[in-house]
Amino acid sequence: MTQKIGLFGYGVVARGFHHALNNNPHLNAMIKTICIKTANKTRSIDANLFTTDEKLILEDPEIDIVIELIDDAEVAYQLVKTALQKGKSVISANKKMIAEHINEVAEWHHQYEATFLYEGAVAGSIPILQNLNQFFGNQEISSVRGILNGSTNYILTEMRESNLSFDEALKLAQEKGFAESDPTLDISGLDAMYKLIILAYHAFGICITDHSQIRLESITNMEDQFYELATAQGLKIKSIATAYRKNGQIKLKVQPELVNSEDELFTVENENNAIVVDADLSGKQLYYGKGAGSLPTGAAVIHDLALLLDGFRYNKSKGGNKLKKSA
Repeated sequence: MTQKIGLFGYGVVARGFHHALNNNPHLNAMIKTICIKTANKTRSIDANLFTTDEKLILEDPEIDIVIELIDDAEVAYQLVKTALQKGKSVISANKKMIAEHINEVAEWHHQYEATFLYEGAVAGSIPILQNLNQFFGNQEISSVRGILNGSTNYILTEMRESNLSFDEALKLAQEKGFAESDPTLDISGLDAMYKLIILAYHAFGICITDHSQIRLESITNMEDQFYELATAQGLKIKSIATAYRKNGQIKLKVQPELVNSEDELFTVENENNAIVVDADLSGKQLYYGKGAGSLPTGAAVIHDLALLLDGFRYNKSKGGNKLKKSA
């Protein structure tokens, strides 16, 4: 029986997912309805698929799966929660929504029979959450460390390799679509922080809701001379997000760091992301790939769909009774 999908949003990521679904005919799923905010835009697919009425998805008994790919975190929260309550499985890529409601998300995993997956919310095309839940599920992880924001990484790459100022590199990132017209979320480190909160939950089973516990430093706090000094010494400045064990606690930080050529993140450039997981049995493993964009993030969403259809759900031992909650 073909599973019917209700899709919220038809922006960059949603179009990437739609493309991926069309190119994976073996998946036993089809889009029935797409809910969008603005009805009068010209779109390249069947206009009959679109609606502005969310109830046509949430209250449709034929729709088994809801895929939420909108920008508004609070609206996304209401849509996801309602869908799960109605027994519909959900896939999302909204890192802000998931991170800001991480305690509740943790409860959803064992409260509802319906599945909630969100690989696309962290590091684009890199299947890190699945690996944390499966491969690393029976290991003790000491740290998760990575470059989680492609916009910031692109800016730092251009400053170093093209000798651009911060403002010049930011403008170029905006022109290429790697940074938003309002880049605050990226350059402040908040985007990486949201992703790190999700990673910490899946790696350590801990929910961080008090953001003051996280050390957060923007790349804009760096003086130009620091970049020049780093280059002269053969070092690179990278904005790195880290969750690690220290004295029996889990610490989180997002900050610019000096890295040398022996560091696993040294060669990660432009809009790419990378994550290093250090565990007791396997040691360090590096995951590298496109961190954003229509097709890379669409690939994560389509992978979540394939996992969902196969019956996969996140490991309750990480997000269930053993969960340690942080106020």
